[in-house]
Amino acid sequence: MSVLSLSHISLTYSGTAQPVLKDVTLSLSQGDFISVIGRSGSGKTSLMNLAAGFLQPSSGQVSIGGAPFTGPGPDRAVVFQDDALFPWRTVVENVALPLKLAGVAREEREATARRWLAAVHLEGQEDKHIWQLSGGQRQRVGIARALASGPDFLLMDEPLGALDAMTRDRMHELLLQLWAQSHTGALLITHSVEEALFLSTSVVVLAPDPGRISFQESYDYGRRFIRGEDPRALKSEPGFIAARERLLAAIYEKEPA
Repeated sequence: MSVLSLSHISLTYSGTAQPVLKDVTLSLSQGDFISVIGRSGSGKTSLMNLAAGFLQPSSGQVSIGGAPFTGPGPDRAVVFQDDALFPWRTVVENVALPLKLAGVAREEREATARRWLAAVHLEGQEDKHIWQLSGGQRQRVGIARALASGPDFLLMDEPLGALDAMTRDRMHELLLQLWAQSHTGALLITHSVEEALFLSTSVVVLAPDPGRISFQESYDYGRRFIRGEDPRALKSEPGFIAARERLLAAIYEKEPA
């Protein structure tokens, strides 16, 4: 089983004295779903960019299976807050693009793209252009594209933040189903405590100035949903509500007045 590790990571941007992240250690295994939350300025997106290989740490090491990496790779796929799709390409062409860049034959890559589009419930939309889709549909295309190349790790930077509440709830359930189906390790950056709590096997709270892990706790609500439990019932449980309050307390501890 592959493990994505950030070991004693610190990050300071050029021209600044204060580190964005300081001495952060985090491991993501295939089959994990880790969410990272925290106040603005806590370094959440910087953490994801380090995991993706878009940034290099000032100190510490990022590695997969013990082997350090210095850039993006096919073992990691990223879903951004902006869907980052190509409007001049059709839906199926967008999903198949990473496979095309990897040299996969046209028939095979289109079949794979259509299979993942079916997995995100976009059957019949394959030949449309991106501008013909709703926001929720575009995010589903982005997730299908990320998963089509078969990554070990799915890294997501607030991909659902712009969606309305009802669409977002449906996307939570879809994400869990896709995570279980793909056997990836998922890392989600989010501002939503309830989203993090429902989806994750573990939630990490980053405190700001500099960004550092101040709290981490494990949960099983997402796995219980996958096993067939009702999501509304899960979110109404006293344990869910108590966990949400613990996370909120950890996020806002010692917040400036």
